[in-house]
Amino acid sequence: MKKTLSSLIVSVLLLLTVLPGTASADDWFEPDPGYYTILDENGRELTVMAREISVDDEYVSGDNKHYIVTRVDKKKRIAYTELLGEITLPAAVQDSQAAAQQDQGNIVLYCTHNDESYVPSDGTESIKGDGGINDVAKAFAENLKKKGINAIFKEEKHDPHDAGAYRRSRKTAVQLIKSNMPVRAVFDIHRDAVPKSHYIAEVDGQDMCKIRIVIGRRNQNRKANEELAYKIKSVADKSFPGLVKDIFFGKGSYNQELSPRSLLFEVGTYENSKEAAQKSTAYLAEVVSKALYGGTVKEQDQESGESKGRETRIRPINQETETRESSGGRSGLGWLFVVVAVGVAGFLLISMGGRELASKFKGSSRQEFSSFLGRKKKKK
Repeated sequence: MKKTLSSLIVSVLLLLTVLPGTASADDWFEPDPGYYTILDENGRELTVMAREISVDDEYVSGDNKHYIVTRVDKKKRIAYTELLGEITLPAAVQDSQAAAQQDQGNIVLYCTHNDESYVPSDGTESIKGDGGINDVAKAFAENLKKKGINAIFKEEKHDPHDAGAYRRSRKTAVQLIKSNMPVRAVFDIHRDAVPKSHYIAEVDGQDMCKIRIVIGRRNQNRKANEELAYKIKSVADKSFPGLVKDIFFGKGSYNQELSPRSLLFEVGTYENSKEAAQKSTAYLAEVVSKALYGGTVKEQDQESGESKGRETRIRPINQETETRESSGGRSGLGWLFVVVAVGVAGFLLISMGGRELASKFKGSSRQEFSSFLGRKKKKK
């Protein structure tokens, strides 16, 4: 059964790579740089973001208030919100310690925008194909490995930084997932482009960068991604208050439909130093390790940052969601396979005639599937 499920996953990934991407709505592409200001119902500033904001985008603030965007003034770059309520983060477990479970899959990382850099350290905000963000992603991978997690970072170039970047990084994500199954989580590492003041943090007595979590609204994995984001914020708020800045739900998909538990991390902004961002990844690695695999944290006070003098056990996220996933995961994957297959078939039928489509599948497509699945046996 596991072999069949793995083959199904790989087949779905292959189909997803040939579907037209939705990258054009996934980022900021205006020629004039700047950022949106997000306001609450009373006109008070909640945050700023260097990405286009759309109606129905959602925002979870550092104090866990949940807002939805109701109106956007694109000329003034202002987004107006309505308070939906306050989210409830996953509760920790106050009992005996739990051993971490680092044998339950790999974590894969990549950078859609490889050019993103940190001005104080790199001298510029953008370096084609080799921005400082790659060094931050590498540091994150190394810090995860120090926690006993098999983390893989693929330094693939996706330049230029335009509407096609997510389409190009999609291929990188698919290859990472295919080559490193089972995959526990997929992280796309970025840095923001807003003033430094919005990302300055003091964590554990050290100066570093805050981290924003970004989730795509337009993908069937949103619920799983949301649960992981909330879990990470919950662990971070207990152990390193101020590390996780907030959570944003954007209009795009950010390639997060490729795998459950996919998140985009904004590690600081272009005005932060790269060294501060790298330092933040050490704390993020510890938080991610506890969120995914379990363990204990020493709680700190949210206001003062001082230790509360007690340890709290963190339940691994799979223990919280395994019942729902076991009952709905396979059916959901099957549904995805059918939807993608129908979409691909329709797209191909529109793009080419029936005869041409048949000839394609008799030839190259069969070979591509065999290669993708690792079946290259020759007849003797």
